[in-house]
Amino acid sequence: MNQEITRGWLGRQVARRFKARKRSKPIVILIQEVYLRDDIPCGSSLCRSCVQESPPLPADASHYLILDANTLIQFMEIWELPQITGVIYLSSVIKEVLNRMNQHYYRKLRSLFTDRRRQSTFFDDEHFIYTWSLNSDQTANATQSGKRVEAVAGWFYEHLGGSTQIVALQSLDGSDENLVKNQLSRLSISDECRALQVLTVDEYIKEYWHHDTSVSDLFSSLMQSRAESLEARKLRKEAGQADISVRRGGKGAYLYKEHLSVNSIDAEVADGLLRVGVFHVDKHEPLEGFIYPSNKGEASMLAIFVPGRLLQNRALPGDLVAVRMLESKLWQAPKKASQRGRKADSKTITEQELKLPYLIDEEDGPSHMADKNGKLIDDVQDTVLVEEAVPTGVVVGILQRFQRDYVACLAQEDEDSLTQSLSSRRENFLCVPMDRRIPMVRLNTRFAERLVGQRFVIRIDGWDQDSRVPNGHFVRLLGPLGDLNTETTALMVENGISDSPFSTASQQELPEDTSQNPWTVPEEEMSYRRDLRYTHRTCSIDPPGSKDVDDALSVRRLPNGLLEIGVHIADVSYFVRQDSLLDLEARAKGNTVYMVGKTLHMLPSILSENLCSLKGGVDRLAVSVVWTVDPETDFEILDVWFGRTIVHSRHQLFYAQAQAIVDGQNLPPGWEITGGREELAGLESDLLILASFSQIRRDMRKANGAVELISSELRFETAANKEPVGVETKQELPMNWIVAELMILANSCVGTKIYRSFPSAALLRRHAPPRLDSFSLLLECCAARGFTLDTSSNKALADSLDRMRDSSDPVVENAFRALVTRAMSEAEYCIAGEQSDPSGVYHYGLALEFYTHFTSPIRRYADILVHRMLLAACQESSEPLKNNEKATPSAILNLVLPSQELHEVVEHLNERHRSSKRAQKECDELYLLMFLQKHAKAENAVVIKILPKGMNVFVPKYDLRVPVYLQDKKGSVILPAEGDSDSETGEVLDQANVHVIVKQHGSMKINLSRSGETLCEYKLMDSIWVQLRADGSRAHAPKLRVRLLSPAHPAAKASVVESAGKVHRGFVSLVYRLPRQIIPGKRKPGREDKKQISQDKKKSLQDIVKEFAVEQSRLSEAREHEGSDALKRKAAASVYEVTEDFKRRKVASVYLDMECVCSSGQQQEDAVVGTDSVAAKIGSRFQVQRYS
Repeated sequence: MNQEITRGWLGRQVARRFKARKRSKPIVILIQEVYLRDDIPCGSSLCRSCVQESPPLPADASHYLILDANTLIQFMEIWELPQITGVIYLSSVIKEVLNRMNQHYYRKLRSLFTDRRRQSTFFDDEHFIYTWSLNSDQTANATQSGKRVEAVAGWFYEHLGGSTQIVALQSLDGSDENLVKNQLSRLSISDECRALQVLTVDEYIKEYWHHDTSVSDLFSSLMQSRAESLEARKLRKEAGQADISVRRGGKGAYLYKEHLSVNSIDAEVADGLLRVGVFHVDKHEPLEGFIYPSNKGEASMLAIFVPGRLLQNRALPGDLVAVRMLESKLWQAPKKASQRGRKADSKTITEQELKLPYLIDEEDGPSHMADKNGKLIDDVQDTVLVEEAVPTGVVVGILQRFQRDYVACLAQEDEDSLTQSLSSRRENFLCVPMDRRIPMVRLNTRFAERLVGQRFVIRIDGWDQDSRVPNGHFVRLLGPLGDLNTETTALMVENGISDSPFSTASQQELPEDTSQNPWTVPEEEMSYRRDLRYTHRTCSIDPPGSKDVDDALSVRRLPNGLLEIGVHIADVSYFVRQDSLLDLEARAKGNTVYMVGKTLHMLPSILSENLCSLKGGVDRLAVSVVWTVDPETDFEILDVWFGRTIVHSRHQLFYAQAQAIVDGQNLPPGWEITGGREELAGLESDLLILASFSQIRRDMRKANGAVELISSELRFETAANKEPVGVETKQELPMNWIVAELMILANSCVGTKIYRSFPSAALLRRHAPPRLDSFSLLLECCAARGFTLDTSSNKALADSLDRMRDSSDPVVENAFRALVTRAMSEAEYCIAGEQSDPSGVYHYGLALEFYTHFTSPIRRYADILVHRMLLAACQESSEPLKNNEKATPSAILNLVLPSQELHEVVEHLNERHRSSKRAQKECDELYLLMFLQKHAKAENAVVIKILPKGMNVFVPKYDLRVPVYLQDKKGSVILPAEGDSDSETGEVLDQANVHVIVKQHGSMKINLSRSGETLCEYKLMDSIWVQLRADGSRAHAPKLRVRLLSPAHPAAKASVVESAGKVHRGFVSLVYRLPRQIIPGKRKPGREDKKQISQDKKKSLQDIVKEFAVEQSRLSEAREHEGSDALKRKAAASVYEVTEDFKRRKVASVYLDMECVCSSGQQQEDAVVGTDSVAAKIGSRFQVQRYS
């Protein structure tokens, strides 16, 4: 061996090692230089001879495990289990796996040994002088691979002196005991020695994991699936042809075309014959797939349509596939008009699917509805029948399978057969995935009886060419079908959200906080941080019952008349050190996930609910943004300071409590403020200052083009068994918007700071402008109402919505704003330096040049990264320090993460954010449907699309878009339900007796054929009544049923009365414009005056509005009689009295949604829409129309 010794490198080996076949040459002999060294650490905490810092292999492990390439590939799911720790991954094995598999496996493998929570290590045996083998080959067979594993196992055994067991796993026949003994003898180890073992996976599982059913059951399932696949291949090979039962036409042809090899695909892609991209399937149209080509130079190419199972050729959603374009004469038309002409933008398509929830089961739509030509009609998400063909292709190869867990249950037929014959030895069963895009899966299991009536998790192993369905294996049980805990867990699995507890190792990094040894702010932090405990009155404002308090607010009056307004955020980065196990776990989770009745915290509760939480009455560490403002010049910001602080929140308020203080109300029992009347007066003054400051900042954003959007957030009341017994829409108070505006300002200032300090690495939050075609539905709706919607910029859009508010009733305005929200693109995290244009980091919705997430580090990992960047930026700042503004020395960072790692983390956080939002939305939908199963609800809806057989309607209360069918599959017309019948529809008229007229400009009439009398008419943006109910579904979520109601239907009337007195604030503006008297040094308004105003306001809202609602209900009955005009005048007078009460209040701009007091149809137009004169007097958008 030629040795060239240079600082650790002991030598260099040159060998003719690899033989590779190329297209251009039959054989190429490759020469490789291998540099060797003897100082590669073993990674074990038991070792005292290696120089290593924080070795990952635990000292208390029962054994260390070394895998060969075959066991690593074949049983990857087992090695991914969190309980499998202490694994030594060899570089030679990893290289062999990558040569045999694809890059998807590299990412999975890398996570196994880079994630410190797994307590495993990577060992470079190829460059270690004691384990390097001259005979090792890149194309090594199983025996050569086994020799390398043996050599490393023997070295570890000797190196650690037998202090722990070393287990080497190889792909051996367990019955060949002589082979195992020969291996042990080559290592000079007795076969009775237990310190080193060479085992098969089967032997290993039986000896070490027999007590853990999750491991043993998964292994059993994998073995069964593998055995059946091998047996099927063997039979096909012996027969020389496919089983006739699965052939098409019985002529020996396989059901599916054979996939091309990777080499063939590469060659044809290079020649421009194939397109490569990710396969997407709409969950409401599982037989319609699209490929978004990723070929170089083809980013602007239209999406390729792949309809039907045969053309999809065993591709599953998320697979990376190769597609061959069909001739143009074979192109087909998708049902979805939205897919026509769409560019290849897979991210945008995915986000659009996430934002448009649809709860109707397949049986409610196309399977029950067909026109006279037999063509199915499905109007989900604006679907219409499309005749225009689009580029169409066929999948010819799968480059990379998208591996994930699926939730499923046994098919009804197979479950019935199991129930009737429990003694059956059958091991193959069909199961139905919860994801409608996935076909049924053949499951191989020996304990199918345990799966009866259960939801469980499966993995898809593959899809044979001669099989109608893919093959899969069982992973784990979830629980009984229909159980809310089970269904919630199923949603988490489907969205890739883990509920695994924090590891023991990560919890050992947590600080101690016990009654005997309570945590206090360390003395050294006192000198490093700016102490705000005694100089700033600090309070927090959160929802009731909040424990994870991220933020607090403060106001301080300076002697020179200026104000200091502070936003203080929990200093999570102090407790969660970079690259610690706790940091890695938080990074993996990405964010806290809020499900109904269940919260999956990103951080352990000792941090999220205690030590990090800015609770009232205790000292806490924070990272603060403090603005110095001049109240005499509209709160102009004169200076901004960033840094680490110590705060003491005097008051932990909830929104309604803070609102009551600002409104001057008497606080009910339990809402009292510590400190008495004087403290309350000071707190009230602070809150009013914060309100005025927020209002001014919001006005500035609006002037720059901020678009104010709304979305309904549901709140469920649950019984002891978690079953939903009530549902309401979350009501926003002005105080919600005050706090939100301060958080927006803090995020914007921090985003600007880190961008200026690190323009290439700053983590920002961007919001791209929406695609113009996403407004097509809105433009139609606006035209129907005579509105003009300008979408050329965010400013133009915001102005259009404001004009709409002036001339529209609240129900329609809410519908418009909700639809605009749906049309928006999704905001995402980005790295500033990766954007080719500085405008690429602009936030369209908030109208901010730089924006980031800084204010919620307890529940978002991105905020922790931003905190580290901000502290690093403060350390890099050349500005002189003021007071004691030094940051803790531990804040001096190597800028947070290397660029490539930061890029991967940002992509991961975007994916986690989308997944958690999707899971939370689906959980809300599940609980809503479970509620509607037992409690049918009549709700106001707005027509947003006229279709050939019905219409799409939007239900603002639940933020739902659902189809309402006016014709059944026979063509008979379904009229709105008049009575209180339990029938799912109203009266059904034969198509011979009625005539349906659909006009181009968004209207539909149903006339009697003989007389021409119009039975009903619907136009775009009409307000109608629907009844929502749900039916149970065994395999999927409950199915929503929608019934069209007449305004005179008892359920519709009852809904009006039930809503009486409830003012639904679909849109609330910031309300308090400070009078000059409250500026420091000026006189404040008297509290008794405010108390009287508050009482008057309460009386107006609860009494007069309720009376108006009842009168409006009577109006619907009297509309054909002489008294209708009198009722209108009386109703208008009642609402005018409401506006006079608002006038007496010193409130600038409250927008009230009077949806709850309006009836439907024409009465909606006759209801309160106001006069400009009253609005001008009280500064409100609320208006009253008088009838003469």
